Amino acid sequence: MKLLFDNLFFLGAVISVAGLAWGAWLVLRDSLAGTVFPSHKKSALGAVLVACLAYPFRKIARVRA
Repeated sequence: MKLLFDNLFFLGAVISVAGLAWGAWLVLRDSLAGTVFPSHKKSALGAVLVACLAYPFRKIARVRA
């Protein structure tokens, strides 16, 4: 049973590091768009993230106003 838990923990650690690396690659690719990758257009990743994070606060401000 301990071996199963150790393997599950290792699998979770590998998946979390892979997800972190993938997210870092997305941010790096978006920030270097146009300089290092001339064919890649700059995406609206930052604008979409800000809009998603600000949505609940905008909804609260509309209800109170």
